[in-house]
Amino acid sequence: MAFGILEDNKLAHVPGTSLLDDGVLNSEGVNISNISEESAAHLKHATGKNSHIILIPQPSDDPNDPLNWSLLRRDCLFAIHSLGYVINVGVCGPILSAGTLVIANELNVTITDVAFLTGYQLLVIGAAGPFVSALSRVFGKRPQFIAASLFGLIGTIICCTANTYNVLLAGRIVQGLGNVAYESIVISVIGDLYCLHERGLRLAVFNFCFGGVNLFTSVIAGPITTRLGWRWLFYIDVIFVAIQAILMIFFSTETTYVRDAKFDIDVAGEELYDDIEKIGAAHVENPDKPESEQTEKALDATTIPQKKNYLQTIKPYHGRVSNENILRLVVRPFAVLSNPSVIWIVLAMSIPLAWIVNINYAMAQLYGVEPYNMDAEHLGYLAAGPFIGGFLASLFFFFVNDPMTLWISRKNRGVFEPEFKLPLGVAIGSACLTIGCFGYGNAYRDKLSAIVAAVMFGFVCAGSTSMAITASNYMIDAYRDLSVEIVIAAMSLKNFLFYGFSYFFNNWVASAGPDVVFDVLGGIALFTSLILSIPFYIYGKRIRSWWHRAQLLKRLKLA
Repeated sequence: MAFGILEDNKLAHVPGTSLLDDGVLNSEGVNISNISEESAAHLKHATGKNSHIILIPQPSDDPNDPLNWSLLRRDCLFAIHSLGYVINVGVCGPILSAGTLVIANELNVTITDVAFLTGYQLLVIGAAGPFVSALSRVFGKRPQFIAASLFGLIGTIICCTANTYNVLLAGRIVQGLGNVAYESIVISVIGDLYCLHERGLRLAVFNFCFGGVNLFTSVIAGPITTRLGWRWLFYIDVIFVAIQAILMIFFSTETTYVRDAKFDIDVAGEELYDDIEKIGAAHVENPDKPESEQTEKALDATTIPQKKNYLQTIKPYHGRVSNENILRLVVRPFAVLSNPSVIWIVLAMSIPLAWIVNINYAMAQLYGVEPYNMDAEHLGYLAAGPFIGGFLASLFFFFVNDPMTLWISRKNRGVFEPEFKLPLGVAIGSACLTIGCFGYGNAYRDKLSAIVAAVMFGFVCAGSTSMAITASNYMIDAYRDLSVEIVIAAMSLKNFLFYGFSYFFNNWVASAGPDVVFDVLGGIALFTSLILSIPFYIYGKRIRSWWHRAQLLKRLKLA
């Protein structure tokens, strides 16, 4: 038992469990999953001060394998995709929140109608997500990202020209089509580009964009709405959407790479670990041969492809990456929910974010009237609280995630378990969510300063960001091969919740009072983030073993 995680007695090696640090193996003689010291020493390692870290997954010898690209190139690609998320999702979603009352008065509609401008957009995202997931599995991610950037640009242009509610709604729906790929499959790009020991800080950066930057939109949008009018939000936004589309088309490339399963030692079962042993054994038996020849012999590799040139890398379409049936792939995001751990990941990623949107729905309703009477500009300033909260949480995990992974793996004799990342993130996330939700509603009930509301909103965002980082870390480390489907399931649940709440949330706040409403939300957040996480920490390894042995997706002919 490693730190309370129950061992599995069914498999010699459980997918997700990885030998990360053979510096410990070499010093203590630890052996895992029948990998000898000599064989482990000849697997590919990181360089420099991290030379004791085994690369997980193992890069192939193909120069077009993203894991073989320079770190600078990978980080630039990650930055372009993250910018795509910020512009097409982070800005697009909450851009109208601070100006809810202004738009309602100008277009002669209700506050609920304005909420539908976001609600219907999110409904489109949730409904289209499974199809984008399936298309990315078959045709790669790049065509989906290019289409998303173009839809985002077209939708924003429509919003720029909107003079009626229906035209604005149409533009928001088209923008929703531009959101789908960036909200659903962009996080899997991290698994494409980085090895296990490199993912933590990138996930922290992405989740800051996911939970913090999008809330800063209201800080900027509020003053623009008050001083220039709400249409200027889209006049300015269209410039950045166009820039991101250009970057995606001309400076990005496909990150999906189909490498031999023997290299994927993080998702390998015991049957593939026999091959991993052979990879290292080939080096031991033939120490005088060049490393590339040894690896080629061990893997029965064919001729190494030539490195693609610039024009080849920016092609919109790089051919099919899978021959799987698209309609079956559409069902996969729902089929993976047969895994209990995946259910927790989906809840942990979606529920806290849904509560943030609920606060945005109610902000103008609560603080735009007596006794606060805040205009769009000052309502926007309230979003500074969640921005700071999300930033601080992201900054903490930015510096802690990867060092903590290495430290706790060394304490476990070099062996990494995905569950190791759960306790710290869950503790911080659940505490912040509970404080924020309970505090927000009760602060309004007691008519405390709006600054208190901003601080409580900050706690909610810090908790949401912590849970998103923790759940996405666990997802990529434990179920990297299912990461697209898991994110789709979480995104669909989150967006359907958003859409559903847009129908009744404002009326619920008005009838029950914000203290009662946010006490209920706080209780739900505490249960899903903390209480449910405990059994999945303890039994997580056994669930991973069961999932690998059960092969449910293959039985359902979905894999």
